[in-house]
Amino acid sequence: MIRVKILFAILVYLFISINAISKPLAAYRVDSLWYIIDEEGRGLFNPLKLNVVAGYSEGFYKIMAESEGYKFWAFMNDSGAIAVPLADDIRLFNEGMSMLIDVVDQETEMRLYGFIDKNGKMAVQKNYLDATDFSEGLAWVMNREERGYINKNGKFVIKWDTTGFGSVFSEGLAAISDTSDRFGFIDKTGNLVIDYQFDEVTRFIEGVARVNILSKWGFIDKSGKVVVDPKYDFSYDFVDGFCFVGIPDPETLNPLWGVINKGGGEVVDFQYSDVRNFSEGIGAVKFNEKWKYIDYFGNQVINKLFNNCDSFKDGLAWAESDENIGFINPFGEFEVILPKEAELVIDLRINKKVK
Repeated sequence: MIRVKILFAILVYLFISINAISKPLAAYRVDSLWYIIDEEGRGLFNPLKLNVVAGYSEGFYKIMAESEGYKFWAFMNDSGAIAVPLADDIRLFNEGMSMLIDVVDQETEMRLYGFIDKNGKMAVQKNYLDATDFSEGLAWVMNREERGYINKNGKFVIKWDTTGFGSVFSEGLAAISDTSDRFGFIDKTGNLVIDYQFDEVTRFIEGVARVNILSKWGFIDKSGKVVVDPKYDFSYDFVDGFCFVGIPDPETLNPLWGVINKGGGEVVDFQYSDVRNFSEGIGAVKFNEKWKYIDYFGNQVINKLFNNCDSFKDGLAWAESDENIGFINPFGEFEVILPKEAELVIDLRINKKVK
């Protein structure tokens, strides 16, 4: 395959941008064409003959195109210009950096990771066997010789000699594992501030992190103190001090979801068969095979039921009813209606497949 040798220096205009300054809302596919729309439902481009529109971040779409029978990943900007990085796979931009991945051994699936900036400059060479995206200015990387956290110039800021793995920084702390695959947390100086003691962890959000002990989820604060006992089989993160948690149904063993507060108090009983996390003060829950929206205390806040729906962002949420599919406002009215024949829909604000 022939690729652009100077990343982003050569931009090829394949598509016509109609409303380039508008924020993208969603991408959807009908037959073999992709449509990208803004929050008013207006098309941002003419229909695109692409294999995949995978997401959008920081002014760039991740797309899969095809030329002469060869499929490849590329970036497309808001004007419809595309560039093909020298890589087998690419990640969406995060903090101005995009991860590039080369598959160097198909049999073992061995990969090498590096990063480019928005100008296409190779900021971190593809020398690493594993990596995370940049977060709070740092990315965890490893190869056979070294591992730790690098800055956007590729210089090690935190380095250690253990064989554990690191994760992204959030609220100044990052989870790392030891040689026994137990997790603790370090700060940005590399000091271990919460000891290795958890089977699984997530990042800190609103001052607490989810932790798993013996297959049960709870929460700790930044001192490592347990603030919600690990007793739930399923859990989301806290939003405004409230959180969906789940336990198995005693009869079917399927999840049943309720709501707790940061003190561990159960404010909504376990009754929902599925949930979408809280956002903008409301969450979506499935009850008796229909979806509805509730507040933190379980009160229904939109007087309509849906066949499927998702979380709100910027005043809009994906929803499906018997009549329409598209994006609703907080009153449950469809603001943007998509064609029902849409085979695949990506919410580009959260880069999530919603249909």
